[in-house]
Formats: sequence, C-alpha cells, structure tokens
Amino acid sequence: MAKLALLFLAAGKSSRFGGEPKILSKIGSNGESLFELSILQIKQHITIKQIHMVLNEENYSIIMEEVIKISKKYNLECKVTFNIQNIPSDRTKPWGTAEAAASAHEYITDQFLLLNSDDLYDTKTFQQINEKCKSNENYIIGFKLGNTLKNNNKANRGFITEKNGIVILNERLNIQREYFSNIILNQQYVSVNLFLLKPEILKMLYIQSLSFKQLHKMNTSIEAMLPDFINDLVNNKLINLKLIKTDGEWNGVTYKSDVEEVKHLLK
Repeated sequence: MAKLALLFLAAGKSSRFGGEPKILSKIGSNGESLFELSILQIKQHITIKQIHMVLNEENYSIIMEEVIKISKKYNLECKVTFNIQNIPSDRTKPWGTAEAAASAHEYITDQFLLLNSDDLYDTKTFQQINEKCKSNENYIIGFKLGNTLKNNNKANRGFITEKNGIVILNERLNIQREYFSNIILNQQYVSVNLFLLKPEILKMLYIQSLSFKQLHKMNTSIEAMLPDFINDLVNNKLINLKLIKTDGEWNGVTYKSDVEEVKHLLK
C-alpha cells in the first residue's frame, strides 16, 4: 500500500457558498463531512503519513477542529499540520491555487497527494493511484470530462493532452456539459486538481509564485492557477508528469445547491 502525505487546499473564501468552509459540508448519509468521506475513501488504499491543510485566517480553527477529530476517530497515526495562505491588504481574495500549494513547501517532505478540499474523488481513483504510482514519479490523475460535469453549471477544467509521454494541461474556463458531444464527454480526460507529486515540486512552485506576484503586484484580481504553473514546469523540462486515467466518479461542492445533489448521487 502506498504511503503518502495529503495536501488539502482549503484557503478559499467560499464566497459562492456563503462563506462557510465547503470541506465541512455534511454530505454523508450519516452526517459525515466532505473531509471525513475523503479520508474514508483514501485510507482504504493508501497509508496516510501526514495530513496538511492550507487554510485562511477566518476558517483555520473550525477546519482544524474537524481534521483532528477525524484523525482521532479513525486512529490515523500521522502528522497533522497546517499553514495559513495570507491575503494581502490590497486583495479581496487569495493569490490562487498555485500560491496556496506553494505556501506549504516548508511542511511536506514526502511524496504527496494534492487535493481540492471541496472535491470528492471516489474510492476507485485511490485504488488506481495505489496500484500504478511509483515513489520517484509525478502524476496527474485524469477524469473523464463527463464524470466531472454532472449538471449544467459552469465550471473550469484542465483539459489533458498526452503526446510522446508528455502531459500538457489547457485550462478552459466557464464550460458547461451541453457544450460537448457524448464522445468528447467519454473520451476527453481532464484535471480537477488531483496530483501525486514529489515534495521538491512545492519549492519550485514557491519560486514561481514569488516571480508571479512580483510581476503582477499591481493587478489585484489576477490569480496564480495551478495548471498554468505545472505546465510551465513541464515545458521547461523541470518535471516529467505522467498520466493516471481513472474511470472513477467525481463530485464537487461549489454552491449550496450542490450539497443535496451530491448527497443524492452518493446514495
């Protein structure tokens, strides 16, 4: 069984969700939080060495209370750590997912799974990760596009292209299920920010984020997007990214209405 650290990105403001941490949404049939269900899925196939949370000043205490409670409930013998992604006074929201991941570079020393805190990735996916991953490689986990667009809400997806063993991401914004044929929905693989990475990549992201913030210091709305940063590392031949294709389901929580929809799908 693979032994991995978990890096959850949970520093967003959850503005479309009313400001409440989406990771604490009660979506299980017995009132389990999204975080608890994630841990239940992962621990079936992966030995958890560390749980690290990237949080913000407003949500860290309530989220860490849940994280500690769940780690004790399931007797997880792992480190539990967190850091705060700071929001500069001239910005209304964080610098973005790439900067959030980069902010954890001093805390993680093992190969790690990077996960969105508001996504549920499916047990089958973690089984495939355990079966296919190697400790000296970096991976992106690709989901079928149709498995990530469950309704007609707009969403962002990283479209995955693989050529000669090189994986490239193309971030497409505000797409909807109705834009695509059934063939594309079943054959195109996309990223929903689930990566299996070596720890030194966090330091690379940190260096990238420093340059990005300096370059865009006068732009208070631009965000450092993780797929763009990963692409830069691949294009500059600093990392080699391999693709694990999964037929697993994916469910995300963006709006309050998603909670009941995900509950229904899980049943």
